[in-house]
Amino acid sequence: MFEGRPAAGALGKPRWAKGVPQIGRDLVRLIPIALAIILSESGGLEARAQGAGDALQGPFFYDSELMRQLDCPTAECTGPLNFGRLLSAREPRKRATVLASNPFNLPVASQVLATIKRDLGDIRTTANATDGQLSPNFLTDAGSRIELVGVVNRMDRQFIKDPNLHLSKEQLRCGEISLIYRFSYSIRDGHQSSRLPVTMNIVLPAVPYDDRGGKVTCQVVARRWLSEIDKGPGRTPEQVSKDLLNEERGPLAFIAGADILRMELNMQAYRKSAQADETRFGTEAAYLIRVFKWDDENRLFLPDILRNQIDRNKVLCSPGAASCVKANERRRKLVAFLQQKDTLSALDKGTLEVDYGLGVLADRAVTISPGGSHRSQNQPYWSAGDPSEAVITDAEIELALAMAKTLNVRMNFIKSVEDFRARLNDSTCSGCHQTRAIAGFHFPGADREQTDAVNSVFLPASPHFYGDQPRRMEILQKMASRSNTRLSENELASGYSARPMEKYADDLSGTQLVGGWGGACLKGPVRDRSARGWDCRKELTCELLFDSKNDPGVGTCVPQERHQVGDALQKGKVRTTSFGQEKYFRLAPESSDERIPTQVLPSPAPAGNSYYGAHQEFYKGDIDSTDKAVRRDARTGGFPAGMLRLSECANLPREATCGLIASSGFNDCIGRLATDADYSVKLCFRHFTSYAGVRACDRSNPCRDDYICVRPMGYHPKDSAAQFEARQSDIKESKYFREINRRDYDPTDFGQKMPDAEWTKRDDQRGLCIPPYFVFQFRSDGHPAPSAR
Repeated sequence: MFEGRPAAGALGKPRWAKGVPQIGRDLVRLIPIALAIILSESGGLEARAQGAGDALQGPFFYDSELMRQLDCPTAECTGPLNFGRLLSAREPRKRATVLASNPFNLPVASQVLATIKRDLGDIRTTANATDGQLSPNFLTDAGSRIELVGVVNRMDRQFIKDPNLHLSKEQLRCGEISLIYRFSYSIRDGHQSSRLPVTMNIVLPAVPYDDRGGKVTCQVVARRWLSEIDKGPGRTPEQVSKDLLNEERGPLAFIAGADILRMELNMQAYRKSAQADETRFGTEAAYLIRVFKWDDENRLFLPDILRNQIDRNKVLCSPGAASCVKANERRRKLVAFLQQKDTLSALDKGTLEVDYGLGVLADRAVTISPGGSHRSQNQPYWSAGDPSEAVITDAEIELALAMAKTLNVRMNFIKSVEDFRARLNDSTCSGCHQTRAIAGFHFPGADREQTDAVNSVFLPASPHFYGDQPRRMEILQKMASRSNTRLSENELASGYSARPMEKYADDLSGTQLVGGWGGACLKGPVRDRSARGWDCRKELTCELLFDSKNDPGVGTCVPQERHQVGDALQKGKVRTTSFGQEKYFRLAPESSDERIPTQVLPSPAPAGNSYYGAHQEFYKGDIDSTDKAVRRDARTGGFPAGMLRLSECANLPREATCGLIASSGFNDCIGRLATDADYSVKLCFRHFTSYAGVRACDRSNPCRDDYICVRPMGYHPKDSAAQFEARQSDIKESKYFREINRRDYDPTDFGQKMPDAEWTKRDDQRGLCIPPYFVFQFRSDGHPAPSAR
């Protein structure tokens, strides 16, 4: 029985109600009905979808105003989930002063700071990316903030077995709760401010150490979460906050800083522009992943190993090296472990825990974007042509598959060598990190209302996160209905990060997450021998936008016939010479330069509009040309696999919406931030953007891989004309446009016309799909450094 073609009952009926008592089934039926009408303003629970989209709600909170209530409701930032407040529980003598400054200055975080600064230096030096990157002083600057952006129930992670944690049996079988924070800064008296491409996940046990004399059980916690989900609309964020923290019934009432198990940090270490990118992917960004665990003896958060993250240096070596004997022995033990019966079963179900005692796990991971699974550096178990670079060879995987049959291990998700390797890589931090994510993150949170739209995240979570919610809800329901019973491996099974489990396809049928536009698919011989039956919907076809041996056969679902707005426009091959060393080569369309030829664009364009083909590779062009079309093409690149868009917001097709995107002078403006106090992020977004017809997005209709869904402009039928006129007047009267572009503002230029009445009448408040590094808060380069203190 395979993941793409499940047999009845193999992993449970694909409905939440199976095995749940009648009261639980009633709850399940009520949840989508109640949540469909809960507005984000009235509770922050993820519940905006209607109809089939209700399957995307889950046990998590994200609403920005609710997060502010829990984090920083007063000038002193004394909220119950304030990062400094929680961290100060480990530093009781500092509680009086910690809230007034950056909590990373606390002694308990000293090793976190030292480790991160050392890592950034190593990574940037190795990549020759030391100039213009985010200053590590943001970690300690008093103007920096660590803002709460989400609370996520991860009680589905009850298979985690850290042998070094002193957890009770109840805690071990109940999973975790995550508090997710984003770093931000405000310097120069607030003239320069932005969030940063840095997240911190604070992990606590779902059952607290203080279990109130045994009254707080796993079942109690699960029921509290479901009870909160079932509440109706009409509450203010303040009321929801009180309900969440209510000692008698609130699901967050048990959270305490003294229970923090670990801090998980994910930060962009560097970003290279399209012009500086030698890989020809359009840009290059590296992400650092670190875990710090509380150490009672030293009273510090110390670096810890990453779950399932293989340290390739520990199991591989150059022939003749002094460490080869030990490395070869560790590799042999790891391969033997992966061929054991229990390991094979756990790997298949997605509950694998590599034995800590093997000595093969890493304490740091570095991943690369864009390109996801087609980049070898994102695959610790990379399929190397040279056996000396392979953690596990194809022959060893074939032996493991043969042993699974001999040992009667029932495989639901793995059938081929490619499946086995994909499942291994998916179990690691670096494998999951770049798969169906948002600029390297799975939960960056939603931005607050006052954030400029073009620098504001619309969706708080990634397509992978949303697609996994039906599974998490089903597990939570089962935990709420049982007492003293650990869920089985089958009940905890998860799908691949690239695509939700097929058993939830019916629940997600109203979305594009399973075989829909931009989703993952399999093509060719790889699909024929795979357990991953990843098809596209009938109106779509599977295309290999990135053809590589690193993740063979994995493509993207795109329209079969005429291109739509947002579609990829180029296909390429990824050639890897050794681990972490690869380049992209465009295969189609052929072109005399980096641009997309006009003859491959759809024809005719909508009336009063024209199609434009954004491309991936940097193109210098002539920014001073008097020809508008030539000028538009100058200094462009960075759209992974290219993207079809419309030059104006006129007669837009349904899949498109109108948005402001970066245009001539934007990057030059950003470059002024570090040296010229007159320039600000807001000014750059106001003066150096253009209207364009781009792909619209929401939770049910996410963007393609390597794109981000940003907030709409906020133009409504009653005020769109006034907003347009105010923006245009501001640019005309400003000195900055001429200072940067060396010419006067031309209101007849591409993308400077007012959006048409047809779009305005739609009142279209969907998000916009654009490259993530066009969003200032998702790039580590260009931010002004804090003042020396």
